[in-house]
Amino acid sequence: MVKNLFACVAAAILAFAPHPAAAQTLILPGALLLAGYRATCGPVDTMIQPINDIAAAYRGRIYLHPRVLDLPRAQQLFWYTHECAHQIFGPGEAAADCWAVQQGKIQGWLSRVELTRLNGSMRQFPRDASHEDGAARIAHMEKCFAE
Repeated sequence: MVKNLFACVAAAILAFAPHPAAAQTLILPGALLLAGYRATCGPVDTMIQPINDIAAAYRGRIYLHPRVLDLPRAQQLFWYTHECAHQIFGPGEAAADCWAVQQGKIQGWLSRVELTRLNGSMRQFPRDASHEDGAARIAHMEKCFAE
């Protein structure tokens, strides 16, 4: 009986003991550095954590998968700026892609060469409920870059 009581107590302790969370880092607005570039999106903070996508946006927060930090500078900034566009314009993927490309061109971090590299990384992206396939996104981004 005492043995069973100890087993129950141990199980209860383990059930409520804190479990190590997946690595995550909250970065306050204006404090995010991506490849030496201070990336900002107004009052929006950024969470670096493993998610089921390369990046995501929810009201007031941008989520970046840690693998974004290993990408070339222009791609890091593209994904961040794409998610920032969602904070400004809402859920439209084409608008977010276009705004990120145009901002990159205006700010000087997205050259024609870097856009070609980004396109190469996106070419095999599949279509899903909210995204066109990679080829369609690339075609739209090329038009936005040309504007």
